[in-house]
Amino acid sequence: MMRGVRPLIRKRMLNDLKPYQIIEHMVELRKGRSDSDILAELGALSPLCDEDNPCWETREYWLEVAYTYLALADVVAARKLRDAIPMLLDRACFGDPGEIMRGLRHCLEAAVDGDWNALADICLSAARSERPGTRLWAIDELVVLDDPRSRGIFEEAIRVGPEEIRWRSQIGLERLGDAAA
Repeated sequence: MMRGVRPLIRKRMLNDLKPYQIIEHMVELRKGRSDSDILAELGALSPLCDEDNPCWETREYWLEVAYTYLALADVVAARKLRDAIPMLLDRACFGDPGEIMRGLRHCLEAAVDGDWNALADICLSAARSERPGTRLWAIDELVVLDDPRSRGIFEEAIRVGPEEIRWRSQIGLERLGDAAA
């Protein structure tokens, strides 16, 4: 049995379930757990591998790591666990395998329940991370937040960031109304 899926779903049943059903099941399994248990589980989860890593070609990686991460992100959003936002960003992958990461911002936004300044503060810090995946998804969120404090982050990312981060930062500057962008 896969570690992230747990006993309610038998291995033979996994083949019949769509990814969203597996993730929903994983969320359901965590309903009775405390917030501190959720934070501990997220803290123990390894960062997602970058999109170009061959592990993404294995079903086991999706079941044991990726779906667990996505389920935890959903739990964080539902419970509004702000303390988990940096951990989610710290474990985000560089790239968007299977287009699973682009919805992360909705979980982050739900967790702060409209406190955009708090989310911007977290993302501004995460955008300086050494991990490209952390920077990528923090900058992706900052683009949407339109926080003027992001300008320096965007400008630097355009100069030295990988292409996937540079084009998002370019959009961020354009949204801030930077004529030089």
